[in-house]
Amino acid sequence: MVTKNQYVILTGSKNNAGDYLIKYRAKKLLALLRPDRSVIDYDGWKPFSKEQVIEINESKALILLGGPALQSGMRSRIYPMVNNLAEISIPIIMLGVGYKGVEGTWEETYNYPLDEGSVELLRKINASGFMSSVRDYHTLNVLRQKGFNNFIMTGCPALYSLDHLNKQVEFKSKPEKIGFSLGVSYYRSSSMEKQMKDLIFLLSKKTEFNLEVLFHHKIDRSILKQNKFVEWLEKEHINYKDISGSENGLIDSYSACDLHIGYRVHAHIFCCSISKPSVLLSEDGRGVALKEVIGGLSLKAYTGYGNQLTLKAANKMGLYDIFKTDPGFAQDVVNNLEYEIEQKYPRISLCRKAIDGYYTQMQKVISQLP
Repeated sequence: MVTKNQYVILTGSKNNAGDYLIKYRAKKLLALLRPDRSVIDYDGWKPFSKEQVIEINESKALILLGGPALQSGMRSRIYPMVNNLAEISIPIIMLGVGYKGVEGTWEETYNYPLDEGSVELLRKINASGFMSSVRDYHTLNVLRQKGFNNFIMTGCPALYSLDHLNKQVEFKSKPEKIGFSLGVSYYRSSSMEKQMKDLIFLLSKKTEFNLEVLFHHKIDRSILKQNKFVEWLEKEHINYKDISGSENGLIDSYSACDLHIGYRVHAHIFCCSISKPSVLLSEDGRGVALKEVIGGLSLKAYTGYGNQLTLKAANKMGLYDIFKTDPGFAQDVVNNLEYEIEQKYPRISLCRKAIDGYYTQMQKVISQLP
């Protein structure tokens, strides 16, 4: 069979701006560190056609790229690929993939659920002869607990802006324009919805700030919860914008801000990557795990979840609020933010050093690719 000097990457970029950013940054890294390889990009959620299988098997490697793909259904929903993995004759390698943790506790990694199809794919990846990488230590521990040791922690590919590596951080002393990334938990949680509105309202009333709420998923007015949130923003005369559909909306919007606050992990990752101040409010384990990687000002937006039996019962009855929150959280965020600004960002500035340090691990993985 003909072998071409190329990689095929599988990405999850449908709608969410963060997924597009992962692909954009990964392609930049591959172009720099492996200029001897071209890149073909396939949609990860679609089964391969016969022509695609041929193209893949003529390539050097099939790379599964970023996102919270490590979960049950990894084979059936996220990477359906082919019915029989033996049809893929080249190495399959993961680059910066993460787990989809609920609470983000370390104990959660001990018995993390993976179905047989997902385990089968991981066996093939682990036995490829090449190192794969994950985006946080929680994900790494999930894999090592299950006996998969051919993985290292590189962080998400989106962490690496090549123009900002190893450069001194210079934050604006008095930020004015704030980009607020709206989370998704308000869809199923009245307490999280209240928390987000409380915080947005508090920030909007501070005359020193010019606030804009940014939607990473497409605004669809037919979705009741989303429509009601947009109507509330309009009623309160708070600016908002849809940045879904590509990496450009995310890059342009946050680049134009002095500071980011909010719930979207890739808004935080992007701003930290370009040495821009960012405050992450974690609504699930992915944000908690990211804090273990790059540090910074990252606060858990919840104090706990209901147990799994509660979750199943809630879904069955049409009740979705399994989050436990602190009513003082919004003010706590503002207090922490004001302290950082007053003291010239002591926690936030640590992210730059961490990202620069982990870049050597990303280099190691990409350099050893076939």
